[in-house]
Amino acid sequence: MRKEKKATESKKRAKTKQVKSDSKGTLLITVEIKNHNDKNGGHPHIIVDNIDDKHVSVGLTHDKKKGKNHPNYPLQKNPLNENKPSYMRRQGTVAPKKKYTGSRTGEMTSKDYTQAKAYGEKAKEKYIEKKHKKK
Repeated sequence: MRKEKKATESKKRAKTKQVKSDSKGTLLITVEIKNHNDKNGGHPHIIVDNIDDKHVSVGLTHDKKKGKNHPNYPLQKNPLNENKPSYMRRQGTVAPKKKYTGSRTGEMTSKDYTQAKAYGEKAKEKYIEKKHKKK
């Protein structure tokens, strides 16, 4: 019972996003950004959801491609409010919350946020599938 309540509360928190418009009339959604500490040091990730005691996130980068031929998703607005163009990795991450540090907020267009949620949902489904295979 307690786990169900926690899951419901985290879903509510994840769904409550501030929405506003910029000077051009583009809808901007406020997102939580944390650094994901992995083997490469740490990169900013957008937290799109929570599952169990883990964050579902999508990584940000300044690189157009990952490797030779894997293009990253170009963002219309840099969520970190930098002047450089920003890209989103096309593969979501599900990792323990303790691997994330330095919470801050940023803004994304609704189109970019929808894409981030899609990448996050795919990673979440893969995590759930893997979890059920272990049982």
